[in-house]
Parts: sequence; C-alpha cells; structure tokens
Amino acid sequence: PGPGQWYDGLTGGDNTSLNIGFYGSYNHFVGDPHPEKSDYWSDAISFNRQLDERHFNSSHTYRLEWDVPTDEKDGYLHWFLDGKLVLAINGTGIRNAGTGSEISTEPSYILMNTAVSSQWGFPLECPDNCKCKEYDCHSNDYALRCGFSDGFCQMMLEENPKYKIHYVRVWQNPDLEEQKVGCSTPERPTRRYIEAHEKLYKTEHDVRPLKPVATGRGICNPRAQGNGREACGGSERGTCTQGNVCECKKGWTGPYCLASVGYDDILWDEPDTLYDVGFVPPNFFPKGLMIGFGILLFVFFVSLNLKRSMEGWSPIP
Repeated sequence: PGPGQWYDGLTGGDNTSLNIGFYGSYNHFVGDPHPEKSDYWSDAISFNRQLDERHFNSSHTYRLEWDVPTDEKDGYLHWFLDGKLVLAINGTGIRNAGTGSEISTEPSYILMNTAVSSQWGFPLECPDNCKCKEYDCHSNDYALRCGFSDGFCQMMLEENPKYKIHYVRVWQNPDLEEQKVGCSTPERPTRRYIEAHEKLYKTEHDVRPLKPVATGRGICNPRAQGNGREACGGSERGTCTQGNVCECKKGWTGPYCLASVGYDDILWDEPDTLYDVGFVPPNFFPKGLMIGFGILLFVFFVSLNLKRSMEGWSPIP
C-alpha cells in the first residue's frame, strides 16, 4: 500500500512482512444461496513471520502485550516470538486513520488453532495436471492427493504429528483499573448489549442468543478410549453412562466434560433487577399501619390453626 493507504505506527520485526491479504477485501462464498447474509468486508492488520524447521522441532514462546485505550492513551498491541518482536501496532495510528476503529477494549478469549489454507502457502505450488481443489491423504485418487507437498501425507499418516501447548498464562496489572477479567464488564456490558440486540446474535433456529454452559449430556461411546469427546474427556473428567451420554465429574463441565470449571474472582455483571430500569417500589404505608396489619395476620393464622385443632371434637354436655 502507498502513503495514506494504510495505518501509521506499524512496526515489523525481524524476518517479517506485511500481509495485505485481508486489507479492504470483499469476501464472497461461491455458490452461497444467500450472499446478503454471508458476504462481508474484512479489514485486518497482520504481519507474516517466516518459520523454519526449528519452529516445528522444538518449543517456542509466543507473547502478546495488549494495552487497552483510555481517555488518556490510545493503547497498543505487541506480538513477540521467543522474545523478539514480530509486530507492533500503535493505537494512535489506528485512531488517526479516521475509520472509527481503535485498539479493542472488548472482552475476549484465547483461541489456539492452526490455520491451513491455500491463501497461506498450501500447497506451495500446484503441480501440473492437478486442480488442487480437494485434498484427502486417505484417498488413492490422484486428484485428491496431488496437491500435497512431497512427504506430507506420509508424515500425517505415519508419524502422528501433534500440536502441543505446554501452558497459557494471562497476566494483568492489578494497579490499572482498565484491566479487568470477565465477559461483561462495566465499560463493555456485553450480556446486556446482546440481549438488547437479539436478532444480531441468533440464527433462525435459536430461541435465545445466550445459552447456559451444558454440563454433560453429550453423546458418547462407552467403549471409547483416550480423552476425547467420545470418551467424555477420559476417566478423570467424566464417564459415559449406559444411555450413551456424558456425566461429568467434579471440577469439569461442558457437554463432553472437556473444560475445567472456572470463575471470575470479581463478578462485574450482576443479575438484572427492577431497580436497573428505574423502578422504585411505593413507600406510602405508615409504619403503624404496617405493624397493625402484621398483627391482624398473626391473629388470623392462630385462629385458623385453633379451629382446625378443634374439628372432630364434641362438646361436653
């Protein structure tokens, strides 16, 4: 991009390059019968970091520093790989672009995944006489295997590659008021916003946008081994009942007992009450009247119990 066509304040690290694949891109899904519901514009900022054999044969540390904007500062995002900078985004450059964007202050969660896509170097180059439209290492059809790089299917089928994560740590500065843990904070009341705009967060099959976390009841296989979904997370997390549904053990939750029970130390989003909508109950009864009314109720219940206790007895002549 030329001057004025990108955000200022972007700093790339060693062996990185600007990724413009999603800058101002209109995304359309071929064959989609309802493009008006699925098509969208994307405006994403990212840098590509070249990886080599070392990154797949040993452990590495990935770090993100996220400073949220306030009235006094614009915040920033800094990514690191093994302590070396990959990308730094200055929030002032985002704000000065005039698009209304800013460094996010939305409550977020961490998603650990691997992305394999034809837009991310897979395959590196499509061979001759190969359409590279479908991929299946388990197939004997040349059209489904020709798009893979040499040795890829052998690695996937014989070497049992794994994506291992040793730990995930989240650290926040307790002295900074803007740093909070929770899905719905006072600055970003996510739950109330979703409930007030239900149509934006529901499909045509949803009854409500926010659903409670299910504990167990996922379909399982009593003969399954390991710690996957069919085995309800393994013997330490859950068991598969005779009805073929998961039953979670203490400390585990989710339909398949795969998530540990967690909580926030501070509950920022208290349940709604009538006071939240400005309702104040009437306060026009004098205290004396309330006390007298209470005494009448007491006498009434005592008389009622006494009457019941006398039923069935005959007076003495």
